[in-house]
Formats: sequence, C-alpha cells, structure tokens
Amino acid sequence: MNALYHGSELCEVDADGNVAVPAFLAAALPAEASPEIIVAKHQADSCLIGYGREHLATLAERAERRRLAEEDRDAETRGHYHRMRGTFGLSERMRRDAKGLRIPAAMRHLGRIDDLALFVGAGDSFEIWNPLLALESGDEHFRALAEFRLRMRGAKSKGVQ
Repeated sequence: MNALYHGSELCEVDADGNVAVPAFLAAALPAEASPEIIVAKHQADSCLIGYGREHLATLAERAERRRLAEEDRDAETRGHYHRMRGTFGLSERMRRDAKGLRIPAAMRHLGRIDDLALFVGAGDSFEIWNPLLALESGDEHFRALAEFRLRMRGAKSKGVQ
C-alpha cells in the first residue's frame, strides 16, 4: 500500500538543496521503506510533487486508464504523451538519508524553490512549494496556511515561542 501524506511544514533549504525531512513525511515513510522518493514538476500547480517509488505503478495505471478513455472518445493522443512526459520524464530521484533529503537542482529550478520549502501533504503524494508562490494560490485556505507557516518561522527566528 502506498503511503498517505497529511500535514505541512516549512523547511529551510541550503544551497545544495539539502532539507530536513518534515515530521509528517517521516511518519508516512517507514524506515524500512525505500530511501528513494520521486519528485516531479506538478502538472497543474506551481510546485513540485513527491511520492514513494512504489507510487509509480499507480501513476502508470491511471495514465493508461485515461489514455483508453480518450481513445474511446476518439481524442487526440498528444495529451497522453504530454502527461506521460510530465509524469515520468520531468521527474528525478530525491534521495533520503539520515541527514534528510536533497531536492535535485533541476527540480528546484522547475519548482522555483529557493531557501525555503513548504511541504504539504496531498494524500497519496506531497507537494513542495516555494512559500511565496503558495501565497499567490487561488485557494484561500492554502494561502492562509502559507501565511501562518511564514509568520511562525519569523516568530521563531526572533526567539518568540
């Protein structure tokens, strides 16, 4: 069974893309699970999407079902190949070790991740946002979450609990 990710956390990212594993992510990925996480450009939002390697089979099944449904409707197949390229081509392995995670440089570029990353659980996947982009979201509750996480980080850096 695939992991289910729920929760959120704002994390610092160093110049090499190293980041501590958010607590909700560590809880969803047991120690015996593969240390490999896949990270890709999200197909709809200005963020990255991550999931355990075992989730790739689920994504392939979903893509095939959608392709067959489009084929039944006599739809163009270009959309299928665009989705497949986005799902499998615009992705990289993100290694997890005792120190944390390393977000690959190409993925940081695509997700516009700088010195902070907002990790957000999304069920069978999780998202990695530049928190400033999250503040521009059309989802009012998500914007409020990003504001809260940034405000709490500012309070902690000032020594306020």
